[in-house]
Amino acid sequence: MTGTNLFGSEKCQGLDDFLRPEHLISSETKMFCETLRKFVDNEVLPHEEELDDFWDWTERKGHNFVHDIWKKLLIDVGLQKSFMPPEFGGTGGGTTVESCATVEEVARGDFSVACSGFISPWSIAAITIPKPNEFLLKKFSPLLCGDEINMICSAITEPHAGGSVEDYRLKGSQIRTKARLEGNEWVVNGHKLWPSAYREAKWFRVLCAVEGEEFPRNIAQIFVPVDAEGVATSKPYRKMGASIDTNGDIWFDNVRVPKENRAQEVPEDDFKSVMANITIGRLTSAAFPLGVMKRAYEVFKNYVDNREIAGMPMKEHGVIVHELGQMAREILTAEGFLYYIADRLDHPDLYGFPWELKNLALASACQVSVSDLGWSAVNRALDMMGSYGYSREGKIEKLLRDIKITQIVVGGQLLRLTELARYYFGTETI
Repeated sequence: MTGTNLFGSEKCQGLDDFLRPEHLISSETKMFCETLRKFVDNEVLPHEEELDDFWDWTERKGHNFVHDIWKKLLIDVGLQKSFMPPEFGGTGGGTTVESCATVEEVARGDFSVACSGFISPWSIAAITIPKPNEFLLKKFSPLLCGDEINMICSAITEPHAGGSVEDYRLKGSQIRTKARLEGNEWVVNGHKLWPSAYREAKWFRVLCAVEGEEFPRNIAQIFVPVDAEGVATSKPYRKMGASIDTNGDIWFDNVRVPKENRAQEVPEDDFKSVMANITIGRLTSAAFPLGVMKRAYEVFKNYVDNREIAGMPMKEHGVIVHELGQMAREILTAEGFLYYIADRLDHPDLYGFPWELKNLALASACQVSVSDLGWSAVNRALDMMGSYGYSREGKIEKLLRDIKITQIVVGGQLLRLTELARYYFGTETI
C-alpha cells in the first residue's frame, strides 16, 4: 500500500533551514546524509502507512518489503560498514555531530528504522571506548563490512527493574543477569527485555553483573552470539509505535562464550565503557525525536500550504500563525540543543570524557528536552489538523505515537531527570 498524499507534494523548502551546524559536518558526511534522504524518500516514506501492520515482520514466512529496507539501507547504502573504524575496514570514524546528523535523516523516515538501523554502533562504541578492543573489532569487522546484514543488539533492560540497571548509583545491584568466569569462558545466566532489533540481531551485547566481584569491577559487557547454546528469545511485543523495531525477551541459560568476549579487558575500563555508552546513547537518541519533528514539520507545512479557513490559506490566520511560530521555535530549540551537546562530546580535551558525570547529566537533559519538544510540536500539528490529525491518512498520528516512545527509551525520563538533580543540586539519597 502506497501512502496517501492528501494535499499534493510534500517537498519542503524549509527542511534544512533550522540549526544543523553545517560547519561541523564534513563534505563526505553531507553527501552521505543526502544519500540517506533519498533512500528515505524512495524506500521508506512510500510504505509509511504499512509499517504499523508489519510489527511481526520477523515472524512472517517469505520475503516482504521490510527485508528490502534493511538490505538497501545497511548494505547497498552502506550504513552498516559506516559503524566500523576505517582501520578495521569500515567507513566510520565520524564525529558525534555527524552521527546525530545521519540518525536524524533516517528517523525522519521512520523512528523504528532508525532504532534498529543504528543499534550496532552502540555496541561498537563499547569496544572502542575507553580503549580499542582489537580482538572484538577484528571479530566484528568482517561481519559489519561484508555483504550480509549483521546487527548487534544491546541487551540491557531487565523485567524486574527497567532502566534502573543503568543507574550507576545502584552499583550493579539491580543487574540480575549474572556472569561468572570459569577457566577461559564466561557463563551467562539471566533474562533481558525490550532490546531493539533483538529478533534480527546476530549478536547480543549483554550487560551483566560479575559474580564474586565488587563495584566497579562487577559490571561487564559480554558479547554473545544469538545461536549460542542456551540462548532463547520470545516473539516480538506489539507496541503503540516503532513497529518494525522488534522488542522482546532474551533468556540466557548457562551460555558459554570465550573470556575475550568482554567489551573491555580491564574491569575498570568496562565500567567506564558502560558509563560512556549510556551518555552517548542518550545523546544520539535525541536525534530520533528531532528526525520525527522534521517529518511532522514537512507534513504539516504541506497541510497549511493547501488548507483554507474561511476562504483564506490556513497559514494566514492569526491564531494559526501563533501555532506555526511555536512549532518552528520548538524545532529550532531542539536542534540547537542537540548539536551543541554533541559538539561538546567531540571535544573531551575541553569538556571531559563521555563517562564523566557532567556529560551524563547533559546528555540526559538533552534527551529529555528534545523528546519533550518533539511531543509538543507533533501534538500541536495534530491539533491544528483536526480530524486529519488523528486519521492515518493525515500521517501525523503515527508520528505522535512514535515520538511518545522516544521520550521513554534509553533509561526513561525519571532516571534522566534524577541524574540532573544529582549533578546540579547534589542529591545524595535518591
